[in-house]
Amino acid sequence: MELNANGLWDNGLAFGENNELEELVRKVAVKEGIGLDLAEGTKRLSAKYGGEAYAIHVKGMELAAYEPRVAQGMGLGYATSNRGGCHINGGYLVILEGLGLNVDGKTTKGKAAFTILFQDLMEAVSASGSCIFTTYAMLPSFLLNKPNHLMIRIINKLIPSFGGITGWVHNNTWVMNFNMKKILQHPYSIKQISGFKMTIGKFMLAGERGYNLERLVNIRQGLKATDDKLPSRLTKELQRSDQPESKVKLEEMIQSYYKLRGWTSEGIPTNKRLKKLGLLNHDYN
Repeated sequence: MELNANGLWDNGLAFGENNELEELVRKVAVKEGIGLDLAEGTKRLSAKYGGEAYAIHVKGMELAAYEPRVAQGMGLGYATSNRGGCHINGGYLVILEGLGLNVDGKTTKGKAAFTILFQDLMEAVSASGSCIFTTYAMLPSFLLNKPNHLMIRIINKLIPSFGGITGWVHNNTWVMNFNMKKILQHPYSIKQISGFKMTIGKFMLAGERGYNLERLVNIRQGLKATDDKLPSRLTKELQRSDQPESKVKLEEMIQSYYKLRGWTSEGIPTNKRLKKLGLLNHDYN
């Protein structure tokens, strides 16, 4: 629609006109008419017709579900996601930044550490065969049921300050080699079903291993740190003109993210990190 409005592609689509959208879905499915181009996705569409500023994607995948300009952690997650603009592989940090809790979405404080924690958690839960919505059980009900209670507002205010300890725990998962089934049921369930000596720490380490393995595959396929980016609309244009903070401050978070992950400044997992994860002696070339 923006391409059409700005004279880049005469496709007959316009904002506010939705009578033909159902038919358009069919055309995309069978690659008929303009559906032939639309089926190729946003990245290829913008490469053909121009209008890259309107192409809201990361690594070729369109952003799912959430507007990140007032959810800094979700913005960082989209940018670093191995799959591109995926809120699940991106860590789903919006669950803290307004969807579940009311942690300040405009601050970058602590967001690198929490994004990593949630990305590894989503990875581990997905690998275990569970739906990621089961992770909602991690959030104590009292935090959700009374969001305006003074104590809950204080907790939400303090959470970003725990980024330092969260990052430390990420790099020292041995401190979580126990189970608390009322907090995180997944490793306990794996232990009961399989007999594996699974703990929260080992579960999170498995998630980190999977996330790094995906990263290595992407690097083999040509991924560079410059691909860990967001569309300029999200980093330069304000979502709300009266709120100067309503844009993703990615540059403030990305190097902290790499450092906490044990990656180089170019976003490449170090040998030290790969050795810790048991991934060092494999050929990814």
